Amino acid sequence: MNNPTTLAKKKADLAPAHIEAWRNFSQTVFKEGALDEKTKQLIAVAVAHVTQCPYCIKSHTPQALRKGASKEEIMEAIWVAAAGRASGAYTHAAIAVDAMDGVNQDSLVPQSTPEMAKKKADLVPETANAWRNFSNTVFRTGALDEKTKQLIALGVAHVTQCANCIKGHTKMAKLKGASNEQLMEAIWVASEMRAGAAYAHASIAMEAMETHG
Repeated sequence: MNNPTTLAKKKADLAPAHIEAWRNFSQTVFKEGALDEKTKQLIAVAVAHVTQCPYCIKSHTPQALRKGASKEEIMEAIWVAAAGRASGAYTHAAIAVDAMDGVNQDSLVPQSTPEMAKKKADLVPETANAWRNFSNTVFRTGALDEKTKQLIALGVAHVTQCANCIKGHTKMAKLKGASNEQLMEAIWVASEMRAGAAYAHASIAMEAMETHG
């Protein structure tokens, strides 16, 4: 089996123009701008837990530490990712509830109305209440402030591809003081991490190529 350094070189050598463009993109995304480098690395750690890329988690966790993040801040960012995954799933339950009732919505974007929220919660109220408590706990100020948590959540929402989550966290991030430039930089970090996870997993394909000639 190839060591990681050899594998990385082999991947790069197969498409050198692409890897050069990718490295430039990645470096541009993570340099300080409207958001500082520490915040960008915290977003990256959270998103890596949504893409479930072990390479990315192992890479961005030490980078976040080097940029000044504490272990507590990193763990809170991971909990925001966990809450975002749960929220995306529960939001899309609106589609299932409509299907249960025989309602055929033209739009595939889940309904976000007080009536739908009540219908979902009333089906399993104890769990719905426990989820609300979990979400409220995650987004309270702790090691990370609420603005940072909302920026992390916005990045996560672009990876879960939950339209209502994107709208909700954009609104909340703005209310907590985030600028449009900061919002867009958080989204770019999420974009870079999706591409990065795909490229990182090319190592598995490379090993298969080597094995099967």
